[in-house]
Formats: sequence, structure tokens, C-alpha cells
Amino acid sequence: MPATMIATSADVATYWHPDALAAPPDSHAAAHPSRTRAWAAAWQRQNTETVLAHRHLHLDDGTRRQTVSFHLTPADGSPYWTSQETDADTAPVWPGPVLWVGSPHAEYGGAGTASPAIARTTVEEGLRLAHELGACALAFPGLDTHQADLLTAAHSGARPALDLATDVAFTRPLGTSLDQWWQDIPVRHRRDIRRQWRRGTEAGLTLAVLTGPALHAALPAFADLANTTADRHGTRLYGLDMLQHLSTVPGTVLLAAHDINGNLAGGLYGWVHAGCLYLWASGIDYTHPAARYTYTWLMNDAARWAIEHGAHTIDAGRWNCKAKRRLGYQPTVLRTVVHLTDSAHPATADALTDLSLRLGVHAAPYLDPDNTPW
Repeated sequence: MPATMIATSADVATYWHPDALAAPPDSHAAAHPSRTRAWAAAWQRQNTETVLAHRHLHLDDGTRRQTVSFHLTPADGSPYWTSQETDADTAPVWPGPVLWVGSPHAEYGGAGTASPAIARTTVEEGLRLAHELGACALAFPGLDTHQADLLTAAHSGARPALDLATDVAFTRPLGTSLDQWWQDIPVRHRRDIRRQWRRGTEAGLTLAVLTGPALHAALPAFADLANTTADRHGTRLYGLDMLQHLSTVPGTVLLAAHDINGNLAGGLYGWVHAGCLYLWASGIDYTHPAARYTYTWLMNDAARWAIEHGAHTIDAGRWNCKAKRRLGYQPTVLRTVVHLTDSAHPATADALTDLSLRLGVHAAPYLDPDNTPW
């Protein structure tokens, strides 16, 4: 099906595409792996998150060009969003299908925020598509404050947009040496973390950086570990098909902790993108003799490897707040902007607000209230 041009705004040219890879290039490089065209193309093929329909909107305001990928899921079709409901100890909040911009699984969103005009048109066309597909909401997850402000201001219709805090992401500079990495860990935790890293090394753990065919061969075993780890927190998040499809995103790596017999004791799945190592999924073999050290060992050896290969930043993903603060990571609150459609139950807005407040209770002990308010 060819691209379809629509006339929605005097200052934004807009084209719909049936496939993410069919859209023209964006004017600016993607800030994060989950904003790349390769991610969108992979996501439309995976089936761990149930995608009932997908559409891809290319917008051009004359200065900036950006493609926005929409994915329709059933009310209970997104494992990551279900994990948010589980963590908040709330009942399911969606009364019907949801049209996501990107996916809650992606740590960062922000497509459709290249300019105020693009944000306005993205919301207009997204709501039109949401009504066409019978969605109860148009949702933009993984936003920084500026992006959330743009998409909230772009609301149309009787219902105001909801700007909700829903996630905490953790990043820190790598520095130029492992010594500097250790020094930037809070002093009260530094000795214990170095001891765990040393114990893991003494137990025979070594880091294998897997890409290409070697990564694919290891994915079934890693997927089992990743889901076992996720299950401990209440929700199964990962499917083998998801990890396989996302491995087509440039920069994909599996940082595998192997023992002296070559067995997989744990791993970190992610990407190297624009000088940053993104750690997106982790899996630990909790039956392994070195299990008590494996996560801490991996997080520090991943940093060692990234420093040696010229990265300047490490992104440790979301939540698991206590462990990441111990390692010196700084938190950033991520937001979700929701535009409810007419088919949403009136109580949905209250349920979403309650979910955000409950998640904030979990996050509050690990946030600096002056710099990272919920």
C-alpha cells in the first residue's frame, strides 16, 4: 500500500505509511535506540506485546522531519504496562484498546515532538486514528518534561490530556577509566560493590560480548533467564521473538557472564548508540553458585567494557532503584501523556492518576526532591 498524504495543517505536511521502513528519513538522528526506524520496524513484527494494528506517520514542518509509529494493543496487551499496574497494586486501568506512540517497552519515547507544530499535528492525527481503530486512548510513554509539555499542550477536544509520571530511568557518566568509575560510586557502597565484583571474578565469571550469530545462538538461554528475573518482580516481560527482532537494531549487544565451564550465569541485553551503552534487559541464573554476585559483577564489568570501547555514558534502564542508586546512577523521571477518547470510561482518568501516585510512592525514596520531582 503506497503512502497517503493528508492535509491536516497549513504548516505541516503529513504522510501515512503502512511500514516503518517505507517512511522517508528523519531530519535528525534518533536520540535513543528505541527512537530509530529499525526499532519501529522490529516492533511491528514482534508478538510479545500484542499489536493489533500499526501505522507510521511522517511529518514535515519545513524545517524538521519526523516519523511517528503508532501501535494498537488490547487493554491487557502490553506486558510492560501490566508490570506498572502490578507494581502499583492497581486493577487494570484501560477499558479498551490503547493506541501507543511507540511502546511502553521502549525506555524512551518522544516521537512527534520535533516542534510544536509537529506535536499538535501528531496529536490531531493520532486521535483521528484512535477513533478509527476503536481505541480508548492515545498514549505517549517514555517522555522527558519538555516532550510531555508539548504533547499535553497539543490536546484537542473536551477532555484535557493527562501528564503522568510513570517511570524512573537511571544514567551516569562512565568517565575515562575504571578507577574513575569506582570513585563515582557513593563512598558508603563503594567497598561492598568492589568486593562483589572481585568475588565474581574470583568465582570464574568472564564477560563475553555477543553480537550477530553468537548473540542469536545465546538468545533462547538468555530469554529464559530474563523472564525468570522479571517473574520475581511479578510480570513476564520478554519473549524470545521480541529479543530476536530487536537484535536487528544497530548496536545490539548481549553482555554475557560466562562461568569457567562456559555456562551462562547472567546477561545484559542492550545497545551501543551515540556513545551510550543502553542496558535494557537483564537475566540472572539464580541457581548458579555465583548468583549472589552476578548482577553487581555484570553491571560493573559492562561499564569496564564500555569505557574501553569509547562510550561516555551508561544507561541502566528503568526501576530497580535501590541497586542503581548504590552504583552511582542518577534518576530521571519519565512521563506518559494520555489523550482519552470518547470511548474511555469517565473513571479511567482517575485510575491513571492513582496509578501514577502509587508508583511515585515506590520511587520517592530514591529521588532527589529538588532535582527529580515525581
